[in-house]
Amino acid sequence: MDDELLRWFDAEGLLRFAAYGDPDGTVVEVTRGPLVALGPHDADYRLAPHPQRMAYRVRLLREMTFEDYQAFMLSWFEHAVRAGEVRCANCDRRILETTPDMVDADTWDAIFIEKELVAWMLCHFDCKKQLPRHLKGRHPFELDPGPAPIYDLSDELHGAARPEEESVG
Repeated sequence: MDDELLRWFDAEGLLRFAAYGDPDGTVVEVTRGPLVALGPHDADYRLAPHPQRMAYRVRLLREMTFEDYQAFMLSWFEHAVRAGEVRCANCDRRILETTPDMVDADTWDAIFIEKELVAWMLCHFDCKKQLPRHLKGRHPFELDPGPAPIYDLSDELHGAARPEEESVG
């Protein structure tokens, strides 16, 4: 993970730490930043994206509040949905672009969780109740996240509407 992003997440209290030791006395400390889930499976987790790597011009990372980063993540997810790369974090059905005529089973919400696992994910409205059960016992140190897909967010000139924070747990 990018050092600037790691420092920013640390300042926001979003890092998780673990230490592992073996019988010969070797201790390994591991730091894990927030993740992004593109689906419900372990292989669907990615490292959280850096706004400037996505050409996001609304605000530089060093100037962002947590709410600003949430707005960036919503914009990033909207691009990921348009690219067809996101599935529900609970039921594994593809997340579709929201349209006014969608049935409730297909509408979705961006979720931020902050427990052992710190992550952003999308799920269908109808799947929200089951999501905590699906995430129970999942820890960031069991996952091997890949890099976040890169989307061109340079079209975001004024920022997305600020998403309301929502915790699942």
